[in-house]
Amino acid sequence: MFGLLARAVDAALRRSAVLGRYLMVSVVNVINHQALLQLALWFWGVSGGVANTFAAMVNVIPSYLLSRRWVWQVKSVGSSRFEVGAFWMIALAGLVVSTAFAELADRLFGQPMLVSVGSLAGYLLVWIAKFMILDLLFRDSADGVAGVDGGDEGPGGDRGEEQAVA
Repeated sequence: MFGLLARAVDAALRRSAVLGRYLMVSVVNVINHQALLQLALWFWGVSGGVANTFAAMVNVIPSYLLSRRWVWQVKSVGSSRFEVGAFWMIALAGLVVSTAFAELADRLFGQPMLVSVGSLAGYLLVWIAKFMILDLLFRDSADGVAGVDGGDEGPGGDRGEEQAVA
């Protein structure tokens, strides 16, 4: 009974650690995206939708790499087509929704800061679903480091150390 409770607490702590890293990476992604969006709006004078598309396309690769390596701590060099495809589909959904909101804000208000608000609102709608989908996707690739299934973390991992002490 105590071992089951300990495993449940351990799994909850790991999920909260993953969520914390996801939040931090999201902050970095938002800063990068908004800087690129404002660059396109102010310096190139493009519409909100075009500026948002530019920002999203440039930011998607760092977003994928940060999510895969740091949030879910996937250490393998390669990635499956499914993993990359799923990430890009989620990114595309965020792009479509946020671009629609950014373009709408541009047409209604014509102010670069309100275009940013529109873009952020669109991404916020996709953000929670993105975490849940990516968590399922990367958890299996993370070699047990970020998973909640209580799997073996491998050499030097927490589970091996716990077993050696017990």
